[in-house]
This record gives sequence, C-alpha cells and structure tokens, in this order.
Amino acid sequence: MSGYGRGVAVGDHVRISFEARSVNHRYCRIGMHLPAELGFFEAAARKQVAECVDRGKVDLAATIGGPKGLPEVELDHELAASYKRALVKLAEELDIEPRIDLALLTGFPGIVVSQVVPKVDPERDVEVARQALAAALAGLDRMREAEGEHLAADISQRFEIIDGMVDRIAEMTTDLPHRYRALIGARIESLLEETGEVDPTRLAQEVAYYADRSDITEELVRMRSHTGKAAVLIDRGGPVGRSLDFLLQEMHREVNTLGAKAKIVEIGGLVVDLKSELERVREQVQNVE
Repeated sequence: MSGYGRGVAVGDHVRISFEARSVNHRYCRIGMHLPAELGFFEAAARKQVAECVDRGKVDLAATIGGPKGLPEVELDHELAASYKRALVKLAEELDIEPRIDLALLTGFPGIVVSQVVPKVDPERDVEVARQALAAALAGLDRMREAEGEHLAADISQRFEIIDGMVDRIAEMTTDLPHRYRALIGARIESLLEETGEVDPTRLAQEVAYYADRSDITEELVRMRSHTGKAAVLIDRGGPVGRSLDFLLQEMHREVNTLGAKAKIVEIGGLVVDLKSELERVREQVQNVE
C-alpha cells in the first residue's frame, strides 16, 4: 500500500525529521537513508517501522538540524584572514588605500559555511529520533488506512460478484442428474446404433455413478464458506492481506475442482468467469496489508 508521512521532533541540542514513503509490495521491505550521525538508530528504526507496516516497501529518510530549525552557520576565520592579507598586499602593490569590511570578506567563497550538522548524542537524542519517526509513521499509516478503505470496498464488491456466480452454479446443479442421463443416453445410443437398444437399468447405474463423481455440492459449500470468512476479515479491519491471500488460494483450488468435475458447458463458462474474478481480487489483495 502506498503512503507518505513526515515527522519532526526537537530536543535541546538537535532537531530530527523523518520522511517515510511506501509503495505496494507483497512483503515488508525497508530501505534506510539515514545520515551517518543517526547510524546508531538504524536497528531501532527498522524495528519501529516493522511494528507499523506488515506489507509494503518503505523508504525512510532523515535529516538533522539545529534545535531552532535554522541552519547552523560557521565562518572560516583562517580563510577570511588569508583573504584580508592578500587584499592588503594587493593594495600596497597598487598604491591604493585598502577598504576591507565584513561585507567584502563574507562575499568571498568559503568564508560562510552553512547547514552544519549538529553533533548527535546516541544516549541524549535517541528519544528525539523515536518521536520524529513515530510522527512520520503515524502520517504514513493514516494515508495507507484511507487507501485501505477504498480497496476494502472494491474487494467486498468483487466477493459479492463471486457469491452471485456461485449461486448461479448452484441453481444449475438442481437438474444435473436428468441432464447427465440425457448426455450419457445420447453417448450410449451413438455406440449402439446397430441394435438401437439401451438397457434402462445399466443407464440408471451409469447416471448414478457419473452424477456421484461429478457432484460439486461440497465445492460450492466451501466456496460460500471462504467468501463468508473473507467478508468477516474485511469488516474486522486490521492487517488482513495475508489471510485473504490464503483464502484466495483455497478458493482457486475449489474452482479448479469445479472445472474438472462439472461437465456442463454453462457451468464451465461460469468457472472461467470465476477464475477471472478471483484473479482480479488476488491482484488487489497483493496491495492490502
């Protein structure tokens, strides 16, 4: 699931900010882009992210600044003195009066050094880092939760479509024995064209055997059970991606069995539609935590 969050925390000596971005991924993958001063916090940051994100690729970046949020400024005194000496010498050679002031000196490159990274103390500033990361993850979670609500609505609608297909298949199974009888009878008659006779008893036995091997009642019951469990998971909320992924695998198995056992053309067509709809749900579930 995709999202973005930013968090800032300020201590007495340092200001730390985190940015967290996530994109869809089947598993949890964490990329770190931390300054060297926060190297001590990497392991704790990974743990903190993993506690918040179950699935998704998360990129985490951090910056460090002064406690007031303004860049720290340093002046290179030695370089400024060198510039001054060079200017005085030049004025003497040209026999002119040197007019050197701060505005002139600070205009030379290298005199003003800005954005100096403050020193970070692992023991003193670790809580500042935790607070900044927690704020970033909270923002990330809010965005991911909003996306999750849209995905949940779409997945629920698709499961309703699947339920409707299962109901249509169930309706078609009510007269299957009669349809199997006609199907088998036609096949037997084609094989016995010479005599033109079909043994009714043997035909009834073949129909019963064929109907028993082609019975899809159990598969339909399990399909309804799986879609019911899926609806409960979605309504419950929280991390459901892996559970839905497992249910979809089970539903694929049931649908494959339906396709293998059902010998009626109409049911075969619905089985193809079921597989297509399940694949659409599977693609969405890959994005769900």
